[in-house]
Amino acid sequence: MRKPAGILALLTIIGLFLGWSIGTFFTGVTVAKVVASIPASPIVTEVSYNRKKHQLTYSMLNPGGMPLTIIQESFVFTPGSKTKEKGYVVSNIPVKVTLPPGVVTKVVLKLKPGTEKLEIGDGILATFTYITPLSSDLYTIVHPFKMGVSNKATVQSTQKGGEK
Repeated sequence: MRKPAGILALLTIIGLFLGWSIGTFFTGVTVAKVVASIPASPIVTEVSYNRKKHQLTYSMLNPGGMPLTIIQESFVFTPGSKTKEKGYVVSNIPVKVTLPPGVVTKVVLKLKPGTEKLEIGDGILATFTYITPLSSDLYTIVHPFKMGVSNKATVQSTQKGGEK
């Protein structure tokens, strides 16, 4: 009588192990698909100013698992102490730039034609509006840039509300 009980115990253990393995596999695959379909917000990794073309080039990383499309740019120019230019706002600039997942993409922001070149201390607060393939909602990312100041210092100043 020990042999049938031993075989039954062995089959039970094998069945449990097999069920656990199959369940883990399908759960992992499902979770991976769900995580890959969650759109992430673009991350600005670098900003550079091209004085000759009078434009800013933003390097943006899409850390998500699906492409994002920038459909609109806007920006606010704030003059520094060395500039004679007055502050201005340019909004609703239509663009179509696709940010593939896991790739750094260059996004160009052309400044207002006929205005002075940026001087040290001038600030640009850029807003990028983007969409995802999963919804018709609009999302925005806002990035501060101050000419001649490192990105880290600009972000810290913005977080403190511009206080010095």
